[in-house]
Amino acid sequence: MSSKFAASNLSLRQLRAFLAVAHASSMTRAAEKLHLTPSALSMLVRGMEDDLGARLFDRTTRRLVLTEAGLQFLPTVEQVFVQLEAGIAALQNTQQVKAGRLRVAASPLLASALFPKVIASFRLHHPQVKVTLLDASVESLPDLVRRGEVDMAVCTASSDATDLVATPVYTDKLMLVCPSAHRLAKRREVEWQDLLDEPLILMRHGSGLRALVDKAFAKWNKHMQPAYEVSQVATALGLVSEGEGISVLPSYAISRAQTLSSATVVATVDLVSPSVSREIVALTKEGAEMTPAVLMFVDQFKKHAGAGLF
Repeated sequence: MSSKFAASNLSLRQLRAFLAVAHASSMTRAAEKLHLTPSALSMLVRGMEDDLGARLFDRTTRRLVLTEAGLQFLPTVEQVFVQLEAGIAALQNTQQVKAGRLRVAASPLLASALFPKVIASFRLHHPQVKVTLLDASVESLPDLVRRGEVDMAVCTASSDATDLVATPVYTDKLMLVCPSAHRLAKRREVEWQDLLDEPLILMRHGSGLRALVDKAFAKWNKHMQPAYEVSQVATALGLVSEGEGISVLPSYAISRAQTLSSATVVATVDLVSPSVSREIVALTKEGAEMTPAVLMFVDQFKKHAGAGLF
């Protein structure tokens, strides 16, 4: 056997042959896995042993057993293929993202309040990806994912979509929103109990937001009679800004409305006792592997949430 050796002398074919035999402990079984004849596989292994100047297997009548040199070499070869596969996967993912498309859906409120910043940031990093945004009713979002009309839908966590994969991307807190001149506006935090005698502007029954608000008020067994019940957050904000009452709304919706407004006429205050939050999730199909574009978009969403950019 040769006493001198360079790593470049070994081929991937030889390394794959060694790995197959080491794992199967049989030349015949390893040959079947590699779609080779046992004699061809044996020649590959012998050539590798000649190049290395070391015997890698002890041959018995029933099986092949790794020698001490073979046992020492095995982890190195396994790591070669782990790194090779990881490198190939990363390269393929990059190419898929560059030539990909991303179809996302969200409720009109989420689409207007959270998505513009995330999409702008995502497009900055991945300009080759074509992004399509569909703002649709909350009730329709799970079916859009099920039918494959979108790659992902972002919405509040719901028991109606247990057949889909829900990946948490953001946690939003419910806050008090009131006129800036209101007596509660200057407080650092307000308890729900402090709202009981106030003219409330709430979402209509049937919305997830209204269900959370009713649950928070249920502690006092008080039947709420809001001053107004509306279907849109923008309507609630408009009524609050005109001094018609106070409301309880998601923090992201309030901050977005104030960003778009030239004058801040409403104030937001933390609501405590209890503190109520909603989990925003990305819905994808059960059993379907997330595309690289979806994974990148979810990651961008989480970065914005973690940095408090909403």
